[in-house]
This record gives sequence, structure tokens and C-alpha cells, in this order.
Amino acid sequence: MKNSKKDRHLKAAQQVLASLGLPRAQHNERSALCLLALLDLTPGKPWSQAGNPLIGITPIMNWAREHYAKDYAPNTRETV
Repeated sequence: MKNSKKDRHLKAAQQVLASLGLPRAQHNERSALCLLALLDLTPGKPWSQAGNPLIGITPIMNWAREHYAKDYAPNTRETV
């Protein structure tokens, strides 16, 4: 995996999930994308500019598609 801004944010988010003590099964890309969406951390945006938007499951999925090119099917909402 190349070391792009997207990749760095995803890896950092996975490290945050681990340091928060979440189960190992939650240290995955999907959970990292959810965290990044909840913080509105788009690629290249520094962590110091993290936000706190009120966002639901479908908007999280749309956000992941728009900013990280990760497309989840509508029937995977429960997984997200």
C-alpha cells in the first residue's frame, strides 16, 4: 500500500481505535473510516482540525465514498 494521505489517515485511525481499547476485530478499515467520518477528517486535513459533525450511517457511507473512494453497498448499513 502506498503511503498516501488517505493511507496515513486510515492507519492513524486504526491506531487510535487500538489505543482506545476497542476489540481487535474493530481495528479494520471500515471502523477507521467511520472514525474519520465522525471527525470529518478528509485526506490531507490535519488531526488538529478534526470536527464533530452529527452524521448518521448513510451519510458516513457517502462520506467514505466521496473522500476515501470506499463504496459500501446500501444493504451493508448494519455492518457499518
